[in-house]
Formats: sequence, C-alpha cells, structure tokens
Amino acid sequence: MRFPPVDFVEFHRAFVPKLLADHGALAGPDVATVEPLAIRVRDDAFTYFPAAGTVEVVEGDADAAAVAVLEPDVWSEFAHELRSCFGLMIGDVVSFDRGDFASLMRWEPALRAIWHGRPIYDEAAVQAVADLDLGRSFAPDDADGIRDFIARTGFVHVRGVFTEPEMEAAADEIERLKAMATYDDNRSWWAKNTDGDDVCCRLIYAGERSPLLRDLAADSRIAALVALTGADVQQRQDRLDGESVVIKNPDVVEGLSDLPWHRDCGMGGHPVICPGVNVGIQVDRATEENGRLRFLPGSHTSSNHMPSKRDLERLPVQGVETARGDITMHFGHVLHEAPPPAGHLGSLERGRRTQYSTWVNPIAFEIVEPGHGYNDSVLAKRGRVNL
Repeated sequence: MRFPPVDFVEFHRAFVPKLLADHGALAGPDVATVEPLAIRVRDDAFTYFPAAGTVEVVEGDADAAAVAVLEPDVWSEFAHELRSCFGLMIGDVVSFDRGDFASLMRWEPALRAIWHGRPIYDEAAVQAVADLDLGRSFAPDDADGIRDFIARTGFVHVRGVFTEPEMEAAADEIERLKAMATYDDNRSWWAKNTDGDDVCCRLIYAGERSPLLRDLAADSRIAALVALTGADVQQRQDRLDGESVVIKNPDVVEGLSDLPWHRDCGMGGHPVICPGVNVGIQVDRATEENGRLRFLPGSHTSSNHMPSKRDLERLPVQGVETARGDITMHFGHVLHEAPPPAGHLGSLERGRRTQYSTWVNPIAFEIVEPGHGYNDSVLAKRGRVNL
C-alpha cells in the first residue's frame, strides 16, 4: 500500500518526538499565540501546545482549547495529507468535542510543517523572490530564464508559444463545444450572472469531443516547457477533468466561475496530484478587465494560511496579463486565484477563454480512475478516499 494506515498512538509516541526535533522550529513562531489543539481518535488524544519557538505534544486533551475528533481511517488520510482540514469538513468526517473548525484550520499549516517538514509561507519566502521582476515574461527559447523563474515563484508567463491562426481555430472549437453543452451533461460547469442567465464557465474532457483541442494540449511545445519545471509529471487526458477550458464570464453571482485564493490540492491529495503543472493556453488575451490569474510568488513550496485582505496588502501578489497565444504555467500547489472580471455586462463581448493542459504526479494514475477527479471521494459525505 502506497499510503498504509497510520496508527494514531504509535505515530505520536514513536515518531512525533523526532519530527518535533527536526521541524518544530518551522511551526513554533506561527502558533506562538494560538490556543492548544488536541486530536482525538477513539479513546486516545494528543494535544499540540505552542512552546518557546517550537511545539510540544502531550498525551491527553484536558488542557486543549479545541478537540478535533476523527475515526482511525480518517486520521490516516489526514496524516498522509490525502485529506486537508477542508477535505475533512466538506466530507463531514470531523467533529469537535470542544472548539470548532476554525481552530483546526488555524493549526493545519503548523501540523504540516511538523509532519512533512514543509515550511510555512512567511517573510523569508517573500524576501526569497524580492530580487525578481515578478511581472517579467519570457520567450519560448529562454530555457534558463523559464526554469529559474518558475522554480523560485511557482509560475511563469511565456510569450508567443502559439500562432494567431492556431488560437482562432481553438476559439472556434471552444464555441462549438460550448454551444453543445447542457447543464446536466457532466462535461461542463455552469454559473449564473446578475441577469439570472445560466452561463457555461468551464468545459471538461474537451479532448473527447475535439481532436483539435486534444492535440493542442499535447503539443510538443508544451511538453518541452513542462520539462523545464524539472517535475516528474504526466499529462492527464482521461481523468482529473482532462483537457479543460475555463470561460471567464462577467458579473457572475453564483457558481464556480471566479475562484478565491486556493491550491489545487486544497481539499487534499497533495502526495497524489502534486507536483502538478497547469499550462494555460491563452486563447484570448488575459487582462484585469476580463479576469486574469493572480499568484502568491514562492508559495508553491510552503504550507499556507489562506491570505486575508490585510495579508494581501503586504504580500507580493502578482497578476499575469497575457496576449493571445501566450501560455501561463504554474504549479498546482502555488496559491493562486481567478478573480472576477473587472469589466461588466456589455463591456465584454464574451467570456475570456483559456484551455488548460494539466500534468500531474504519475501516482495519480494509479489512484484516480479514468473519468474521475481526486475530489470525488473527498466530497462524498462520509465517504473514504478510495485508495
């Protein structure tokens, strides 16, 4: 078994002391003023306390401000990061004897730092990219520049990868598929705008119905750019939504069209789908007016809190504006958002269109069945992650 059961008591008695010695300092400053959290599995519990620049773990939960209660199999999934705290909540597989979900959410980056040795995004991570021009773009043949930039920031913008005729043909195909899409076809996502209209905001498994889009996603130019990331990844075509097309419609008030700050492994599955590389083929130019992507540079190697409005005022948030035929490339673990278009109904002729060629950890092909996504099992109420 790639992810064997983790015995709750043995893990805390035999392994956590060494993990704290190695990684406790990564977590300590982040939780220095946070109330202690306990995790309980059946009759056993362990409490995590902030303590002088590190974290201490004590058996029992008498002094914990919050107590998260998990079943043994769910504990294993949480320990392996097959579920995140959000995956626990959405799957309805966590309860609290004391406190609430906010306590677990507040502690999770520290827990990941201790258990996995992944540092928490902080001022040091910000300074690590301070010397870069974060708005820089690259020519496709600038291999060294692309390789260094994405390694440090988690994203990159490459100019002029595809031609105008190629993008015009892709646009025609997208419009053809969008015209065929229906609300219940399991091959599209829908949203609602301020006029009450249902609008298609995403096409999934587009390559099943369009050889042109399938071939575009598998183009050798993309494969060469993905290779520059150094990640051991394979292209997804028959699972995890396959070739998808994001359509950014203005004035959406309901549905998953505009996405807040997130990681692609935000529900869980980091060791399954990461490293993941998302290549956005810019069928239309991307601007603030039509809803371009924004990234938190350097967050792809970290554990992260969801940034608050105050955080975003001091952090080096970078929006990426592109021309038609450019590509964006980013790691799935980097914190990113897809904000709503700044333009309104009537000011935009149509929604911006971006086709995604997505590459994931080869382990995902052992675990996620064709036609399914990783979150399918996470989202199932009281369901187990299917391994």
